[in-house]
Amino acid sequence: MPRELPGLYWDEERQRYFPLSSARSPCASASTTSHHRDRTKPQAAPKATRNFHDSKRHKIRTLLRANEDARSSLRTSYKNKLMHQITCSQIARTSCLTSSPVQSLVHTHSAITAFQTVSHNNSVYSFSGDTRGWFYSSIVDLGEPVTGYRTSHDWRPEFSLSSEISSICISGARCIATSFGPESKILHLPLDSDLEDIRVTRVINQSVRDVWTADLLGTRLVLGTNNQAVLINDAAERATVSLLKTGSDVFAVAQDNNMIYAGSRAGVVQRFDARISSTKGDRILNDLDTTRNNSVTNLKIVSDWQLLMSNIDGSLALFDLRFPVNRTPIISFTGNINTYTTKTPIAVDPREDFLFAAGQDRCVRIWSLRSGGSPLVSPVSVFQQSFEDPVRALQVVEEGKGGMILWAASGTALYKYNLGQTMEY
Repeated sequence: MPRELPGLYWDEERQRYFPLSSARSPCASASTTSHHRDRTKPQAAPKATRNFHDSKRHKIRTLLRANEDARSSLRTSYKNKLMHQITCSQIARTSCLTSSPVQSLVHTHSAITAFQTVSHNNSVYSFSGDTRGWFYSSIVDLGEPVTGYRTSHDWRPEFSLSSEISSICISGARCIATSFGPESKILHLPLDSDLEDIRVTRVINQSVRDVWTADLLGTRLVLGTNNQAVLINDAAERATVSLLKTGSDVFAVAQDNNMIYAGSRAGVVQRFDARISSTKGDRILNDLDTTRNNSVTNLKIVSDWQLLMSNIDGSLALFDLRFPVNRTPIISFTGNINTYTTKTPIAVDPREDFLFAAGQDRCVRIWSLRSGGSPLVSPVSVFQQSFEDPVRALQVVEEGKGGMILWAASGTALYKYNLGQTMEY
């Protein structure tokens, strides 16, 4: 029992003394205590208020997630850019270069004019053509020792098309070779020879001659000839031939889905639709002040919506095909040298990161397709060296575990660049 203290009273509930002046009646105390307890007890918010707060929290979470995604995208973009710069430096320092002469050409004083290689059914098929019209083949089983394939090809002369081989193109399991001259011929060579016959044909039309170039997409073949492009919808079935009038010799052709692009001696690029019967094309990238007498020497589709074009003055540029009337390039590549040569090949690697081009000075240069500008250079690079003969063909392929190979045809030999390799093996 608590003791009685003068002027104070004992509160049993609170277990402490209080002044007599602050004493409360039992009812008041109970009411106050009850009210105090009610205030400390959380009350459910109205439904509208809860919805408002939930919506606000959802928006905050969405913004935070978007902010994190943006940061992640920036980190990925920076990482990709850094990795590309490292790859540019490695490829520019390439010093591993080997040659593989075609012995038959050495004895006939001919030169390689076209080259293509492809992997198919666990074999490597390589084809080349020369100035005398001979078509050569080399087939290497990937099961054979690697050293034999890396050092040389075992070339065999297969067919004579009577005049200079102007192009070789491969699509799927089919190879097409064309010859240049008044009686141009077309060689159809299926890689699976047990399924189709090998044959040599001509375009049955007196107005078609001088096949400068060709492009094969599936079974659809487009030829660049005198004053026109020639469309053969199904080369395998000898389909009907359509003549696409350009009014000038066609030096370059490219295909993308149903679209056909033809670049002419006059410096004009025309676009045709293979789905319609009209042989009239639309001029694109049209600017007479810049195209006049600046022949188009190469066309290539990049990333599905870009057109890579080279001109006889040495200019190289990428254009946006989504805006075909705009002549302003999205990326330009400087430093290429040419003034009058129509046969200066270009090549793009399978990943579409790099551009290779041969100049009239017999040098091969390399650019980044992402940044353009000047060629990638290095003091120790073999890209600083010039060939004794003009470079007539270029191709980039992937070999082995992600390694890239650049093939260059010059004179009677093929030259193999092991891109990124700085020492021979």
